[in-house]
Amino acid sequence: MYELVIFDIDGTMIDTEKVVRESYSYAMFEELGRPLTDRELSLAYGIPTMQAVERLGARDTDAVARRYFDSLFKAFRAGVDIFEGITDALEELKKRGIKCGIVTSRNREEVSSDTSLKSLLKYFDHVVCAEDTVKHKPEAEPVLRLAEISGIGLPGMMYLGDTLYDYLCAKNAGIDFALALWGARNTDGIEPDYMLEKPSGLLDLFRQADSNDK
Repeated sequence: MYELVIFDIDGTMIDTEKVVRESYSYAMFEELGRPLTDRELSLAYGIPTMQAVERLGARDTDAVARRYFDSLFKAFRAGVDIFEGITDALEELKKRGIKCGIVTSRNREEVSSDTSLKSLLKYFDHVVCAEDTVKHKPEAEPVLRLAEISGIGLPGMMYLGDTLYDYLCAKNAGIDFALALWGARNTDGIEPDYMLEKPSGLLDLFRQADSNDK
């Protein structure tokens, strides 16, 4: 069975969809004079912020990114909801001796400023952020970086995420992927090894493996 489970953050552990939507719309309003459409917002999910504002067509990317971070960090300091069952799943994995890592498109400041995420970081042995790789999701490099720093081979790793970019990152690295249906907005193009309705489904995989070994 797996020695290490990789977690995405947004849409997998923490329900950030609303605050991300509001922050990008706020950041771009000065240039567009209107909120972003759902189609425009879909271009920004799952990638580093500077890349996202470029995709959204920002003329002054630095100014837009500053407005985005100002709005986002205010929400992070207030706290964002952790999906029900995530803390219990992480606690059980820890008891089982399963290592956990994070691969995220957030930068380190976005990770450290999130008061909700701080309560979860104690469960993670390694965190790979946007600054840690040249290439980002959907490329394999973030997962390969985590394999390098953890010392665990790719066959012993699984990635839990909610987007196509998470899935492609896992598949490009050659590891199994579990889809977090509780946070997934669009499953087009995703062919996961496991489809999990709740975080507890992750634990069911390990319990099933225990039963098969008996």
